[in-house]
Amino acid sequence: MNSILKTVATLGLCTPVLLHALPMVITDVSQLDFSGDFDYAVNFNGSGIQTIGDATFTNMFSNGSGTTTGVAISGYNRDTTWGGASNLGSSADNNALESVMRSIIWSNGLNPGTFDVNVSSGTDYRLQLLFSEGCCSNRHFDVNVEGLLSEEVQGTSVGGSVWSSSSTQGYAMALDFTATDSILDIDLSRHLPGDTNYHISGFTLERVSVPEPGTISLLLMGVLGLGASRRIKAA
Repeated sequence: MNSILKTVATLGLCTPVLLHALPMVITDVSQLDFSGDFDYAVNFNGSGIQTIGDATFTNMFSNGSGTTTGVAISGYNRDTTWGGASNLGSSADNNALESVMRSIIWSNGLNPGTFDVNVSSGTDYRLQLLFSEGCCSNRHFDVNVEGLLSEEVQGTSVGGSVWSSSSTQGYAMALDFTATDSILDIDLSRHLPGDTNYHISGFTLERVSVPEPGTISLLLMGVLGLGASRRIKAA
């Protein structure tokens, strides 16, 4: 994660959940970021075009076919009626997100599933990975994004108490990063114990603007000045 983004997160100037990669429970579309400049919004094995805010999801199947230029996947199976996250809410955006999360591509790890995404080196991005669970409360698998880069997702277990089968929630992992080459590698892999069949419903990749160091300094000065003013008033 870019150090500037860490600073902004510490100041509380961006939504914190979008600046780390721990899994979060999704019960409403407002918990995710669908506003901005999206290079990709992909619904794995979905059907029909789904639009949420500024993100219009294309459909891509387990064998890599579909309309999403710049994304390559291999080693996955498919399930069109997985059923996770089937009732997030009644709004049009929630219904669209339900459609994205209702299908999955999955693998048992015997032939590891991977997918790569074309990106522009030096560009700042926000990645959101979308998951749902229609089966097992003991699901464990790892998510690795650009494993050779420091401070990216490193073997993050998404199993445990937060991960359970539900018809009213989904899951997401989000990460802000700067691309260092032209290919973004996203790898899912088995993680014992429990059910280690890993899967994913979709993802978005958005170009984001990172404040310049000078802007960060001004923001820091403003926060520090506000704190000093409050201390003077308290005295």
